Amino acid sequence: MLSQAKQCQNCKKDFTVESEDFKFYEKIKVPPPTFCPECRLTRRFCWRNERSLYKRTCDLCQKRMISIYDTGVSFPVYCTECWKGDSWDPLEYAQDYNPKQPFFEQWKELFLKVPRQALVQIGDCLDTEYTNLVKDVKDVFLAYSVINSEDVFYSKNIDRSKIVFDSYNTVESELIYENMGGVKNYNCQYAYWSSSCIDCNFTLDCGNCSDCFGCVNLRNKRYCIWNEQYTREEYFEKLKKLNLGSYRFKEETLNKFWGFSLQLPRKYSKITNCTNVTGDELRNCKNTFFAFNAYDLEDTKFVHRCLKTKNSMDICHMDVGELIYEHASGGSGQSSNIKFIINGGLAMSEVEYSDLCQSSSNIFGCIGLKSKQYCILNKQYKKESFDKLRIQIIADMEKNPYIDKKGNVYKYGEFFPFEFSPFGYNETLINDLYPLSEKEIIEKGYNWKEKIESKYNITKKAEDLPDDIKDVDDSILNEVLECTITKKPFKITSFELQFYRRMNIPIPRVHQDERYKRRLALRNPLMLWHRKCMKDGCQNGFETSYAPERPEIVYCERCYNQEVY
Repeated sequence: MLSQAKQCQNCKKDFTVESEDFKFYEKIKVPPPTFCPECRLTRRFCWRNERSLYKRTCDLCQKRMISIYDTGVSFPVYCTECWKGDSWDPLEYAQDYNPKQPFFEQWKELFLKVPRQALVQIGDCLDTEYTNLVKDVKDVFLAYSVINSEDVFYSKNIDRSKIVFDSYNTVESELIYENMGGVKNYNCQYAYWSSSCIDCNFTLDCGNCSDCFGCVNLRNKRYCIWNEQYTREEYFEKLKKLNLGSYRFKEETLNKFWGFSLQLPRKYSKITNCTNVTGDELRNCKNTFFAFNAYDLEDTKFVHRCLKTKNSMDICHMDVGELIYEHASGGSGQSSNIKFIINGGLAMSEVEYSDLCQSSSNIFGCIGLKSKQYCILNKQYKKESFDKLRIQIIADMEKNPYIDKKGNVYKYGEFFPFEFSPFGYNETLINDLYPLSEKEIIEKGYNWKEKIESKYNITKKAEDLPDDIKDVDDSILNEVLECTITKKPFKITSFELQFYRRMNIPIPRVHQDERYKRRLALRNPLMLWHRKCMKDGCQNGFETSYAPERPEIVYCERCYNQEVY
């Protein structure tokens, strides 16, 4: 089928379904989407609450716990031990299908009854009371989307790393502070989209460098300061004169560093070892389009934070799978042919419209199932009955669709409605990408959640802390600090203080949430613009996440490589 222009039923903007897209939809037997890619992403992200945590009681064992669900939700919320245990059975909540009622309404009835896991934690997780969406981790605190890592604080999207603070998109790294988009770094601070670096501070897009300070676009260099080469003796002599433990020095150096970086070109996209791709922060990908923060992908499109996935579209937070469509969260590793998944689990196949299921196959509209097959709305069927009823439900969804409060029509092929999410727009991942005011959220038909801040007695203003880490004594562990920007309270933990002293890093003056926002502000948006290379005489075009009005000098790959190699 040829490409086809469509109008998004949600935002009313035009979008195009390409001929290759139709081939994928035919392969997995779904109709083409009626929402544009941006609205589809928004719809999925409205179901992913990463950072909004609440204190409440486990509805099964009654112990106090931390949860992504506040006390206002209708369904029970269990601590991790109870939810993974054998003291309850998801099949107890089974429902008969009613052909006279829209399927999504019936699914919502089930959704409001089945217990949920307080925090999404997969595999072996130790000392992770204050973290969410993690897999096989140890000693993680207020960090999110962390996989196979240890000692991670105030960070997000951290894979196979150890001792990481205040970082974002970091892979196979150790002893890291304020890193973004880094791979295989060791003992690096304030390193942005730099990889295979050792003992570096304040770097941007540097590769295979060591002992560098304030450098941009360097490759295979050592003993450089502000891109100038020094001898080993000169380098360390100059470094001794820099007071890295001073908060004032850190802030002044960051301002100088970002100003310096604008004098040098940027590559149009952070793409490494890829073939036929568009997007940003991609590694080892092939035939992958409109993808961001992903690696080891092939034949995929509309992707965010995924790895080792093939032949899939509209996927977020996916780990090792094939033929995946409209997947929002949870990983779903070693899965195939799964569609419309809110929170996935390991080893699923032939699964549709489900949440928090794992090791299951041939299920439709189920929640919380483990090692089951041939279930619909958590009710067990024989194979023949399951196949027949599934076909009937899909036909009924076409004849009797769900219509949301905005008038959007939800037939088979649509992801779950925004309004079913138990989270407010403002506490989910979508608000990180497209922040809106309360008025805008409500006007657009999304949920709004009034946040209740915890009450703490401020004992010290962060601005009154000693400037240098060497002057900070252990009494700070007893202080409740006031953020200099938001005035929100925060504390310094014992392990954190040890790390700052070890790495000669000043105590932060702003709350961890504000530090997270500052990192997000450094990241390019999940959008692409058609632009041309800014090198004089070059007419090469490309798709880039650098908007035309931005101040950076943006080069095509050829011109950029000529500058840095």
